[in-house]
Amino acid sequence: MQEFEKTFDDVAAVYDSIRPEYMQEIYQDIFQYQSIGPDSRVLEIGIGTGKATAPILEKKCRLLAVEPGSRLASIAEKRFKKYNTFSLYQQRLQDFLAPSQWFDLIYSATAFHWIPEEYGYQRVFELLKKGGAFARFAYHAGQDRERAELSAEIQKLYRKYMGHREAPKEYGEKDAFALSQIAKNYGFTDLVYKLYHTKKSFTADEYLKLLATYPDHRNLEKVNRNKLFTGIHSLIEKSGGRITVYYTMDLQLARKEGTVV
Repeated sequence: MQEFEKTFDDVAAVYDSIRPEYMQEIYQDIFQYQSIGPDSRVLEIGIGTGKATAPILEKKCRLLAVEPGSRLASIAEKRFKKYNTFSLYQQRLQDFLAPSQWFDLIYSATAFHWIPEEYGYQRVFELLKKGGAFARFAYHAGQDRERAELSAEIQKLYRKYMGHREAPKEYGEKDAFALSQIAKNYGFTDLVYKLYHTKKSFTADEYLKLLATYPDHRNLEKVNRNKLFTGIHSLIEKSGGRITVYYTMDLQLARKEGTVV
C-alpha cells in the first residue's frame, strides 16, 4: 500500500471529485451474498476518500476502514463523521491490528491490487469469521465508443509519448473469471463473479483531471506528460468538447468455509 499512498494522496481532492461512483447493483449483489446489519463487523481495505463506503454504512453495521494516505483519510473522515459506527485507521493493512475471525464482511474497492496477493488473501482469510465473505470490486476504463475517430487519434498520442503499441484491451468476462479464481488458492469457497457496465462523460478539462489521477500518467516524464495531455485536450476540443469513458465494473465474491452466521 505504500505505492498507493504515494500515487494518490497528493491528488486526493481531484481523485474524489473526478473518479466514478460505484454502481448500486454491486452492493445489491454483495448484500444478497452476505447479509449484514447492526450486529455485523465490516472492514474496508483502502477506503480512499470513501467512494465505496456509504451503502455499507447505511446497513448500520460496525465499519472499520484502513487508509494509509493522510489526505485521502481526512476526506473520508469528514464525510462519515456523523456515523458513530465508523472508525478509520490511517495505516496500511499490514500494520492494522485486529483479532482473528473478527469480521463478517471484508471488502476492497479498486485498491486490493496494491497489496501483494499472497499476503492480502491470507490476511483477509485470517480476519474473517467462518462463513464470512470477501468482496473485491473495481472499475476499468474503456475507450469512447461514440467517437471512434477521437479514440484512434488519442491512441496515436499514447504510442508517441507512452510507447503504447496498441490500444489496451477492454476488461471482460475472462479477466473477471480469472481474478475470481485466485481466492480458491487461499482456502476460499463459493466463488462468484459479476460484471457491470456504465459510462461517464467528461469535458476536456475534466478528462485531464481524471488522467492526472492515473499512476502511469503521473509517473510519465514531465515533458512527455505535458505533450500528451495538451494533445489529448486539443483532440477532445476539436471533437465537440466532450469524451465518454465506458467503464466495466467487476465484482468477485468468496466465502471463508464454515456456517454463515
